[in-house]
Amino acid sequence: MDQTMPNDMQAPSDHMIKYGIPFLRIAFGLWFLYHEAYEKIHAWTPETLPKLFKMWAENPQGYGFYKSFLLNFALPNASFFTHLVTSWEFVLGICLLLGLGIRIVAPLQIFANINYILGKTYASGGANLDRLTIIILVTLFLVSAGREYGLDGRLRRKLPKLKWL
Repeated sequence: MDQTMPNDMQAPSDHMIKYGIPFLRIAFGLWFLYHEAYEKIHAWTPETLPKLFKMWAENPQGYGFYKSFLLNFALPNASFFTHLVTSWEFVLGICLLLGLGIRIVAPLQIFANINYILGKTYASGGANLDRLTIIILVTLFLVSAGREYGLDGRLRRKLPKLKWL
């Protein structure tokens, strides 16, 4: 049986990419709003993040430099971080839905997910979702996902000097 690919196979058409990128951005935004922002806003108590920071800091496989950060900076400021994380993840979800500032918000969330991975440790199965989130955000950043059917595209047309949009 011949295992070669037919010569007439074509790459995805432009319209598939044109619609696929906004679909990924919007679907990820909806997922983020519900599974990250909404659940944290409604499920987190003032004790949730301090307990999480303490658990990460006590992890025997944890990274020494990050344990120090958790104990000396994050834990004493846990109330601030609770408000920051829940508010930020809501803002990120809205920006993903609207296609607004994708090249700004994606690196900020990548930074947040790197911190989650450092807390959980990279080898932890609990960090799998964080790694996947980083992969999706890097993709959205590289293709400037807000340009197609997003506010970034409209802003770029109105303000052509903002080439980073």
